Amino acid sequence: MRTVPSLLSMLDDPEAMPPPPLPAPVMPWDYIRMRRLAAGKTIEEASRPFWHHDEHQADVERNMRQIEAVGFRVKRLWDMSRSYRLNGTVYRQLCDTPPEQHPRLCRACGWDEWSTQLDTEGLDCTWSAHDPEICTLCDQIKRKKFQPRPANTQPSTNPRSANQRAA
Repeated sequence: MRTVPSLLSMLDDPEAMPPPPLPAPVMPWDYIRMRRLAAGKTIEEASRPFWHHDEHQADVERNMRQIEAVGFRVKRLWDMSRSYRLNGTVYRQLCDTPPEQHPRLCRACGWDEWSTQLDTEGLDCTWSAHDPEICTLCDQIKRKKFQPRPANTQPSTNPRSANQRAA
């Protein structure tokens, strides 16, 4: 008879079950990009409220690209509310604290639990019960996107189109 290790012996053995890998921390540039994409804006669209003369457009767009560049941190972030919602306090925490002290953020849109956001049902956003890494809004969007379309089970009422398909 073959011996099978008990569950308790497997839990005590660190080799038996490796711990799940920790997700990569959300960095400041990731947060800016996630919030912009959650607003459904391109860099050009997000830049538009900040330039008032045509000669400023290229500079503003360059600055917007730069704050999303890997490794870049802004010392004083300007008010982004003219373009999209961004929590400046969260951004500062991401810049100034070690990753293990970063606030919990939605991995899809960058939402934090201190910010007001409504889900697709009009309820206050919270953490998803299905995937604790994302908010309820992103979970609802993801589930809606991947729902299978119902098959067309009704027979065709146009006999000509049915005959054409048969031919």
